[in-house]
This record gives sequence, structure tokens and C-alpha cells, in this order.
Amino acid sequence: MVRRWSALLLGQVQAPEPGSRLARDDELFPALPTSTVTWYAMNSAIDHLDLGADLLQAENATVLRPSAFYSITRSALLGAAQALWILAGDDDERAIRSLLVVHDEAHMQSKFLRAYLDDATFAADVTPQLVEKMKDDDGRLRARLSTVKAELKQRGRHRRFESTEVIKEVARWMAPRERWLRRAILDQWMRGSAAAHSRMWSLHVRPAESEPSPDGTGVVRRTTTTPEDVAQAYGAPTLILQEALRLWDRDRRVARPATPFLIAEPIIRPTLHP
Repeated sequence: MVRRWSALLLGQVQAPEPGSRLARDDELFPALPTSTVTWYAMNSAIDHLDLGADLLQAENATVLRPSAFYSITRSALLGAAQALWILAGDDDERAIRSLLVVHDEAHMQSKFLRAYLDDATFAADVTPQLVEKMKDDDGRLRARLSTVKAELKQRGRHRRFESTEVIKEVARWMAPRERWLRRAILDQWMRGSAAAHSRMWSLHVRPAESEPSPDGTGVVRRTTTTPEDVAQAYGAPTLILQEALRLWDRDRRVARPATPFLIAEPIIRPTLHP
């Protein structure tokens, strides 16, 4: 499936049909429409899953990496979940969720620009035109933040985009009755976070070999991973992305009216007499 999906990255962008549900969603904030937000998130997930497939199918892949692989699958999980989180909501939820992503995009881009503009030595190393352009871009982003924040407030939403909350809601959507699948998705998100942020706590909940340190003052832990762990880490974002792509394909098309059943013979109606 992932290899087939990877062709989407090279093909033509699947724009929503006029009059479709996604096209209506796009009217909410045309500067960064819902379809663009969800399409990019799915593309990011596919990109990471495709890289994971390269690693798993490489001829010289003799060691299953205990940390780096989970950073890849965690990124895929976030992209897939973000797309599904938006597409799976009702009309009001879709609007709020899309705006939350737009707000986060603008906030992070402004933060990136300010890192340069607030550097006292930056202006001396580049052209004045570049500095002015970056200032203009930052001003535009700050105006966007104000506009989106006001819209979210009007809709009763006062919190920013939070990745972990997205994962929790998507896990509930994917597994309303399968408790272990819901737990597996959250498990991969948390352990993938540990791997991506160089945190060692996951060694205490994964199989590991322990032995005294050479000086006898501590413990040396050695760990690898298992096919089951890899399958779960890779499977979670794949299942979520599959559902996101299904909803994307449904919502980007105009709903066609069902063809009425054609009755070729007269209806026999009951009577009071035999």
C-alpha cells in the first residue's frame, strides 16, 4: 500500500471538485485552505512511511534499529493523524481543527523568522531587501494569527494545536471498541516521542539486557527491537493514513445522487378480498 501511495507524491495534486465537501471547507480560510493542510499532512506521512519501507526492504538491513526507526514512524503517525483528525470531524469540528493547524503553521513560521530578525548580527550579513521581506512576511503572519485567533474564539475554542490531543482523538476514532488498538496507537506515539527526543525511559518498558557496569557503580543496558515492535510502529500510521485517504477521496468528490430502483412490473397491492 505504501509503495502505491508513494506514487501520489509524484502525480498531479488531487484538487477538490467544486461543490464537494472539501471545496466548501476551503472557503473558510482560502489563504491556507483545509484541502492544502490535509493533503500536505498525508504527503508527509507517505514520505516517512516510504523511507521506512526502504529501510525494511534494504538487502543489507541486518539490524533492526532500536531508536531511529521509531522517529520515522512517529513522524508518519503525526502526519496521518493530523489529516484524519480534520477529515473525520463534523462541519464545525473540521473548521476548528483546520484553523488550529493554520494557527500553528503561522506561529511556527513567525518563530522561525524572528530567530533571524532578533539576531543582532543578521542584518549585517544579508541584503536590506531580504531583511525587509522577512519583516513583511512576519507582519503578515502576525496578522493571520490575530485573524485566526479571533475566529477560533468566536467558535468557542481557546487552546492551541496540541499533537498529543490529536493522537488521542484519532485513536478513539480508529478504535471505538477495540481497546488494545487504541492503546497501541498511543503507545507508539509516546515511545516514538522518547526515541525522537533522545529519552531513555522507554528502555524500562522494552526488552533489554542489563549487566553491571565495568566499575560496578551502575548498570549497562543493551536493547534491540523485535519484528512485533516494528510491525506495530509501522502499522499504526499505515492504518490511520489508509482511513485518511479514504475520507479524502470521499470528500473531495461531489456526492452523486443514488440511481433510483427501476420497477419493470406493476406492484401487487394487498386487497381486502381474495
